[in-house]
Amino acid sequence: MASVEYYFCLNSPWSLFAAEQLLSVRSDLDFDLTVKPIEIARLFDETGGLPLKKRSPNRQKYRLQELTRWSQRLGIPINLHPAHYPCNEASADALVLSAEQEKGQGLEMAISIGRGLWCEDADIADPDFIALQAEKFGLSEIVDQSQTAAMLAQNTAELIEKGGFGVPTFIVGEQVFWGHDRIDFLIEALS
Repeated sequence: MASVEYYFCLNSPWSLFAAEQLLSVRSDLDFDLTVKPIEIARLFDETGGLPLKKRSPNRQKYRLQELTRWSQRLGIPINLHPAHYPCNEASADALVLSAEQEKGQGLEMAISIGRGLWCEDADIADPDFIALQAEKFGLSEIVDQSQTAAMLAQNTAELIEKGGFGVPTFIVGEQVFWGHDRIDFLIEALS
């Protein structure tokens, strides 16, 4: 059976778009999925990426156009300027890891959190939001912050070692697929 490693960042709307598509693909194809949240600042530092606010105005404007296009294409209405972006996603990452470990629902949790940030203007760092998500998924406990930090550091190092430089990234064997718009290539690799 094929295996997909999905590297992402909850602060990325592109990761939300990818996760939504990946959930759909997952219902049609048989493959093992491992969800791997990463440290986006470290990834950028070590691979030459720039945080959004350091990109040129032209790139920032184009990003908004592309987000609008893809939001419409995928039928995922997002807020281009969410109230709580960028945010500290450490507690939300812990939820994703907990949902994956306890229920095998890390992808679904990532989507729920992503929708909270990008579609519902939720503060995904707020303890009340975290508690509601944990309850919604029926989690009995949440991975602690030190374990979460260690797992994110490990995931980030793995992604860099495997040739990744941005999110979302899917890895199948030796193949690296960067971007939510590479789902077709991912499907071909899995088929």
